[in-house]
Formats: sequence, structure tokens, C-alpha cells
Amino acid sequence: MKTRVIAIIACAFTVLAAGGVLAAEAAPEAGAGIQVIQQKPFIKAMRFEIEPTFNLPMNETATQHLGVGVQLRFHIKDWVAIGAEYIKYFGWTREDSDGGRDNYMVESRLMDFYVGANVSFVPLTGKFLWLGRYGRPVYWDLYVTAGVGAQKTLYFDYHASGNIGVGFRLAATQWLTVNFEVRDYMFMENFGPDQDKFMNNAVFMVGLGFFLPFTHKYVHPK
Repeated sequence: MKTRVIAIIACAFTVLAAGGVLAAEAAPEAGAGIQVIQQKPFIKAMRFEIEPTFNLPMNETATQHLGVGVQLRFHIKDWVAIGAEYIKYFGWTREDSDGGRDNYMVESRLMDFYVGANVSFVPLTGKFLWLGRYGRPVYWDLYVTAGVGAQKTLYFDYHASGNIGVGFRLAATQWLTVNFEVRDYMFMENFGPDQDKFMNNAVFMVGLGFFLPFTHKYVHPK
């Protein structure tokens, strides 16, 4: 009888031990299933951007201009922003090798300034390591923009203008970026009775973007 009781107790302990081992194997490790999302060090959402720019028209033949300007943007989200801009142009007419005017010089107009509004979208973002693996990550984004405004030339009045472009932004710090952009400003110029001509002013821009406020605070800290 004693032997039978001892055997039953031994079997019970064996079953309990086996169950404990299986439970230990099935139990997840501490922290398993917890996802950690890395916070972005550079956030544009709900921040203002002030960007002084240097502007160089690229498709001129009879004239040459240099421009200085400023762009103001409010980034509603990281991927969309609305803005306004102003560009002041300084231009001159070109001379050929003989000192004479080109045949099409009669159809040239020096530009005075441009003022308008625009909207921009960010379809692509990324980062790379500055100086390879030994440097810190630099965040960048590619944006497209479109806008409307008024182009003033040194002839007649203002001209309604539309523009489209693409830009590339490099984040140097939380509050400073280096921006490169190519934009095509389009408008109609009048060269006489029934002589309206469609004009393309393709401009390369480089600027520094200053973000306000200078830092971004996450709603939920790490």
C-alpha cells in the first residue's frame, strides 16, 4: 500500500514538473512584443521656416539677372506646407562679341520682382551618414512646389504668373537647413499690339532655412 502511495505521489510531482517546464518555455521573454520607434530628431510640423535665397535664372539669352529673395513657410505637417515668397531681380542686357545687340533683343524684358504664394509637398525623405560611418546622420527630404503670383518687368504693368518646381532640403540642425531648388516661373509678356509671348523663367535657388521655434518637443517623451 505504501509503495502504491509513494508511486502516485511521484507521478504527481513528475506531471507538475513537466507542466512547469512547458509553461516556462511558452512564457515570453521580458520586453518581448514591445516595439520601439526611434524618434526623428528633425520635425517640421507646426513650425515656421524663414529662408533667405539667392536666385540665378538659367535659361536667359539676351539678358542676365541675379536675384535675392525670401521665402516664408508654415509647415502644417511634415509633408505639407504653405508659403509666400518675394524675389528682387537685378538685371542687364547682354552684348555679343562685336558689341552689338542680338537680333532678338527687341523681345527681351528686364525683370523687376516677383511676389506670390505657394504650397509644397514632401513625397520622399531619408538620411545618410555624414563622412561615412564615422559621422552623424543627416536627414533630408525632396519636395515639390507649385504657386501663383505676380511678375513685374520693367515694361508695362504686373503679369499674372504661375510656377512649379522641385527642391532638396538638408537638415544641418534642429533649426537650420540648406535648401536647393529649381523652379519655372511662367507668365505672358506683351511686346506690342497683338504680340503677347509666353515666357519661362527657370531659376536655380539656394538658401538657408531658419525654423521657429528652434526646437521641437514630442508630445510623448521616450
